[in-house]
Amino acid sequence: MANLLFHGSIRKKIIVLVLLATLPAFMLNLGTALLHRHQAIKSAKHQTLESLHEFSEIQRRISDSTRTLLQTVAEIPEIRELNPHAAQITLETILKANPIYTNAILINLEGNVVAAGTGNATNLNFADRKQFKDAISTKKFAAGEYVVGKTSQKSIFPFAMPVLNANGNPKGALIIGINLNHYRDFFKRSNFPENSFFGLCDHNGNRLFRYPKKENIEVGTPIQEAVFLSAKTGKNPGMIVTESTDKIVRIIFYEPLRLSSDTEPYMYLFLGIDESEIQQGADLILTRGAETGFISIILTLAIAWFVGGRGIVRHLESLTETVQKIGSKDFKNPSGIDYSDGEIGQLGQAFDNMVNLLRKREKERNNALASVRESNERSRTLLLNTPSGICLVNPVSQFIEFMNPAFMDIFNVHDENLKNLQLKAFHPQKDSTKVDKIFEKHILHEISFSPALPAMTLNGREICVDVSSAIVTINGRNLLALFFTDITAHKHSENELIGAKEVAERANRVKDEFLANISHEIRTPLNGVMGTLQLMQETPLDSEQESYVEIALGSSNNLLKVLNDLLDFSKIEAGKLDIIEEPFELESLIEESVNLFQFQARENNISFHSHIDPSTQKFYIGDIGRIRQILFNLIGNSIKFTESGSIAVQVYSLPHRDPNKERLFFSVEDTGVGISDDKIGYIFESFTQVDGALSRKHQGTGLGLPIVKRLVNLMGGNITVETEVGVGTTILFCVLVTKTDYIDIQDKKDHQRKKSDTPLRILLVEDEMVNRIMAQKLLEKAGHSIICAQNGEECLEKLRKHSFDVILMDVQMPVMDGFETTNIIRNSKEFSKIAEIPIVALTAHASNKDLNKAKLTGMDEFVSKPFNKEVLLEVLQKMHDLNK
Repeated sequence: MANLLFHGSIRKKIIVLVLLATLPAFMLNLGTALLHRHQAIKSAKHQTLESLHEFSEIQRRISDSTRTLLQTVAEIPEIRELNPHAAQITLETILKANPIYTNAILINLEGNVVAAGTGNATNLNFADRKQFKDAISTKKFAAGEYVVGKTSQKSIFPFAMPVLNANGNPKGALIIGINLNHYRDFFKRSNFPENSFFGLCDHNGNRLFRYPKKENIEVGTPIQEAVFLSAKTGKNPGMIVTESTDKIVRIIFYEPLRLSSDTEPYMYLFLGIDESEIQQGADLILTRGAETGFISIILTLAIAWFVGGRGIVRHLESLTETVQKIGSKDFKNPSGIDYSDGEIGQLGQAFDNMVNLLRKREKERNNALASVRESNERSRTLLLNTPSGICLVNPVSQFIEFMNPAFMDIFNVHDENLKNLQLKAFHPQKDSTKVDKIFEKHILHEISFSPALPAMTLNGREICVDVSSAIVTINGRNLLALFFTDITAHKHSENELIGAKEVAERANRVKDEFLANISHEIRTPLNGVMGTLQLMQETPLDSEQESYVEIALGSSNNLLKVLNDLLDFSKIEAGKLDIIEEPFELESLIEESVNLFQFQARENNISFHSHIDPSTQKFYIGDIGRIRQILFNLIGNSIKFTESGSIAVQVYSLPHRDPNKERLFFSVEDTGVGISDDKIGYIFESFTQVDGALSRKHQGTGLGLPIVKRLVNLMGGNITVETEVGVGTTILFCVLVTKTDYIDIQDKKDHQRKKSDTPLRILLVEDEMVNRIMAQKLLEKAGHSIICAQNGEECLEKLRKHSFDVILMDVQMPVMDGFETTNIIRNSKEFSKIAEIPIVALTAHASNKDLNKAKLTGMDEFVSKPFNKEVLLEVLQKMHDLNK
């Protein structure tokens, strides 16, 4: 018994001593495992943050390219002039070339749509949208917020660019919507771990995009408040660990995006990874370290047990075989020791439990390794297949240490060129200094971007690239990561667009000059013809002679109408026709329009009547001249194409969403020849007539209805036609007008009644003899006294010798033209006493440009040739009355 106790005591001492000897090694092994676990977690977080940065680079490039595109389009003259037709074509082209855009819209300063790329947003208003208000107030590129598209009814993210006039003031804005669903495909290709997600929110924290989408998470709803506050106030970029709405604890990495460094973020990006996915691999490292130490202790104790008692050798051999199986990763067979055999049985049981634990851990390790391999493959696939050229550069030596296939393709780099390449190898020599300085900024700043940078491939081809960069840390070293996008083709297209724009502008200027010159050359002799005919009407004529004069005047007026139609059409096409709003009386407008054609209707035995619906007001504010022009064209057409029967003009009022406005609805109905179905589509086309034959019965330029349609559109209305061959035609149109009261019109009429017919002393400055004699005779017959001058110098000489009530000044004259003469009268000391004398421009230049130039020079009124006697006399009397 004593001998047994002695051996038991020795065995225990040996076990204690061996255990104490192996404990430090076990603790060291466990500490190393903990350190490796920490590094594994840190590496996984860094890789996830890099993935988020790749997403941010995509969005940054989208916003930068959108800024460049809108900035270019906003400079196009047709866009700056808010030309609906030209803008429609441009915006449609943008959408076709860029599928990522949902719609492109041009809006005016009131937020109303001028043109849309999809063509179906013309009745919408965007004045309440953030991107519009920011673009107008800052005059800069602006981002919006979560919004449901007014036309697409889908969630989009919008940007806006102001459209500025020549003085740099906002005239309108371009708005473009971005479809964020392209991130879905990018996320799928990245193969992130299960339960991962990618999301976007706007500056208010409203969700813009989330993939994968959850049933209880809707776009447009706020994201988690804690996550948004962390992204808004935390480190940039940064992360937060939180439990998501689906009860999964995630590490969420975030990064804000800005349009510039001095602006608030307009968007936040989020990439969430299941925390257990990251910790699982790290825990495996720790478990394996602990298991290794535990096995070492167990083996040591087994040896001690063997030293303490030789009777356990057989069991130790069994345990040794089991350990060998574990070494060969065979966890199927237990130790074979009877668990009831005292301490050896307990040891065997513990050993078998450890085998089962190792079997479980091995399975977990294999799963973790598969996840790591999948993550590495995902990163490798992303790096190899991204369209952006990526390289890593030593910021000190500027040697390139890594480049992906896209970079090699952009810069024509082959395998034999990979060694000892510096960044400056891709800098063009002529721009080397400039490009070197730009890349110095990239090296100094954590994140940088340089658009449209010149570069050169290894085979000497000059290209243009967008470059962004970031400082990254790899294995403890700071490297410069550069991301290149080849925009050579885009830049070439942009240059071609600018060239085409310049060509179009030159052609437009040539066309304007031609129309101005041809107008002047026709109006000058026509003025003499019409003036002489008006003089003849003042002389005694027999009935036959009166009819001849009336025919000649009618033909002259028709020629003048053709000329005015050409000029109006040219102005409309160029978007330069102004709508002038003034008070008018509806009944007077209809009476004037009907009375003008009553004589022709009676001659053709046509019944002609009008009707104004009681629902209409008596007075409105609108462009009465253009409405009258529309009615004259339509009624004139009805007279022309109706041989017998009737013509009816009717007016109704239609409500408008603005209580201060109404739509006036006009109809002109006749029982004329009608229009066949195969011709109805052409009647609003320029220079087109239903009957195009040389022998056609009804002559004309084919501009009347096209001008009518464009005028109606300019006044916020539309036009339609109902017709049947042999039955007749009804043309219906509406225009937008403003309501007013009786006082506005009455005040105007009272002012007109106050005008007098006082004889005036008039200085007539006209170089063309026929026009000078004709104008002099007309004015003298009206009771005025006339002194003539043939050019500006003679005009100044006459002013030195005589006093006058008003000057009637031609514009285009030899020696000294009307503009120069007016400038001298208004500004020289010699004529300071009469500097305020009324000056009326009398010219064959009849465009708005000429009118504006006359007013800027100092002329008070503008009468275009050929003029009507009553119009000229009224203007002269008006000048005298105002100058009293």
